[in-house]
Amino acid sequence: MKHQPTENKTKKNNAIAHQNFGLKEDEFEEMLQKMSKGDDRLFEKIFLAQFEETISYLMYRYKTDQSMAYDATMDALLKFRKRLLAGKINYYNMRFLFTQMASQFLTTAFNKRTKSLEMSENDGITTEEEVDDLILDYLDIAWKSLGDQCSKLLENFYYKKITLKELANVLGKSDAALRKQKQRCLETLRSYFLKHYKP
Repeated sequence: MKHQPTENKTKKNNAIAHQNFGLKEDEFEEMLQKMSKGDDRLFEKIFLAQFEETISYLMYRYKTDQSMAYDATMDALLKFRKRLLAGKINYYNMRFLFTQMASQFLTTAFNKRTKSLEMSENDGITTEEEVDDLILDYLDIAWKSLGDQCSKLLENFYYKKITLKELANVLGKSDAALRKQKQRCLETLRSYFLKHYKP
């Protein structure tokens, strides 16, 4: 029983790390400092830890399609990176903050779609919307840089909503192998994007 306080502390620390992409506070601070010097491993950690989970959450929570959930999550990822570099994000339940940001981008997209015919001339396009359009342009460039295998795989999964199991059967691969391939394709897309996009 005398070990219980230590065990409770360990559980609490693990829970806090889980809320922050699996990072302890000192790890986060160290990676954040390196990020300011051009090392994007923190950004990659967030990308790999949260990207697909957030897409799935948005689809379930808002009953939306993969395309809109993907776009909202990508927008949140880029804005999150910008805020990290600006020192506007602290170590405290960052997973929740990221998910909230993605939800806001999605609801904004819903509102734009609903109100597009009601906009007056004075509404115009805000600076942030112009930035979002620029981000999508760079993402399009990155997408076009992917090889045929990656672009077809991501398109079938995210846009045509074909499950990995179905795709694996068609391609004659195992689910695990195709899942790894999809992960590599996402990482490649991210690297191509970062080559062009400089916030």
